Amino acid sequence: MINSWLNIKNHLYANDNMLPELIERFGKPSILNDNPTNLFEVLVNSVISQQLSTKSASSIRNRLYKLLNINELNHQSIYKTKIEDVKSCGLSQVKSNTIKNISTLIQNNSTFLTDLREKPEQYVINELTKIKGIGIWTAQMFLISGLKNLDIFAPKDSGLMKGIRIVYFNNKNPDQANIEKVTSKWIPYRTIGSWYMWQVANNA
Repeated sequence: MINSWLNIKNHLYANDNMLPELIERFGKPSILNDNPTNLFEVLVNSVISQQLSTKSASSIRNRLYKLLNINELNHQSIYKTKIEDVKSCGLSQVKSNTIKNISTLIQNNSTFLTDLREKPEQYVINELTKIKGIGIWTAQMFLISGLKNLDIFAPKDSGLMKGIRIVYFNNKNPDQANIEKVTSKWIPYRTIGSWYMWQVANNA
C-alpha cells in the first residue's frame, strides 16, 4: 500500500528533520484510522468549527446531539428541525442557515457528498463552496476529515499556522515563501505534516 503509515513516516523522516521528534511524541495520526466516515457529519462539524476553538465547537455539537436526541448527525434529523431550534444550540444565523442548506441539498441529492470521493481537490472545493456559508477552509477540512485526502494544506487555519510558527520559526511570523519551503517537504503528505502542527499548537 503506497500510503501505508510506514511509507508516510519514512518520507517525513527523510525530508524534514523537525518531524521525527514530533512523530515519536504524538504517534500515528488519528486521521489515518480506517473508520467509516459519516460525510454529512464531517461537513456539518466543519461548518460548526469555523472560527471557533475546538472546545467551543464541541460544546455546540453536543447541544445539537442532545436537541436531536442522536449520537451521530444525519441529514434527515437536521432537515426536519426548525432553524430556530438549530440556532438555539449556540450557532449563528449564518451557520444555522448553512447547515440547513446542506441538509436540504442531501435530501434532494442523496449522493452529493459520496460522489465527491476520488474527485480532485479543486473540484471538491469548487462544488462545496457553491453552498452559501462554505468557504475554502471548510472545504479543506472536509477533504481532510471526510475524504481522507493526504495532501491538503490550509494556510488560513490558525492552529496549523501557530504550530508552524512554534516548530520552525521560534514563534515569529514567517512570510509565504518560508511557509512553502517548510510545507513542500511534506508533499505528498501535507495533511499529515499539518496534523503534527495541530498537535503542537494544542499542546503549547
